[in-house]
Amino acid sequence: MPIVTTEMEVSAARVRVLPQRYRHFRHSVWQNYTDVGSRALTCGETDLAHRMFSEALSEARKEENIDYRLAVSFAHVGHSYLSQGNLAHAANAYLRALSIARNVSDSPKVFEIMLLETLGDIRLGQSHLRLAKRHLSRALSLREQHCVNEKDAQAKVLLKLAHVFSELGETDQALTFFEKSKSLRA
Repeated sequence: MPIVTTEMEVSAARVRVLPQRYRHFRHSVWQNYTDVGSRALTCGETDLAHRMFSEALSEARKEENIDYRLAVSFAHVGHSYLSQGNLAHAANAYLRALSIARNVSDSPKVFEIMLLETLGDIRLGQSHLRLAKRHLSRALSLREQHCVNEKDAQAKVLLKLAHVFSELGETDQALTFFEKSKSLRA
């Protein structure tokens, strides 16, 4: 069984991830459900995690204004589906999270990038190569704009795109992405 992190580590992680505006939700019902779901997922209790993330989503939906917590809740539900191997439901939840994240002004770009990369991985798993190409291309574009110093992460996305283009039979494009990835890792 994995070691459960301390409350102080959880609080420190929350401070890093949540935008300043949402830090006052630390002791909210939404946050409690999210914390329990996260810990359940860490311990391999995917059914409990899914129930807790669904409850957090219900709490986030109660707000009059759409905010970042709704996007995070959909992402968590998607992650629980992904952990259960349900790629179709996971993709739908991540797409909802992405749609909300794009329309919330203070949503971190890193969150949007993570959603796009995860969607790309899901689409690869489903053999939906054109959708994988679209999600990964957008993720790469955002990474190049907002995460310039994260060369290793860019290289990983480039390798995934090389794989997609190779599977689509676009060998020249695949080689271009592979070479770009290789140059970033050098």
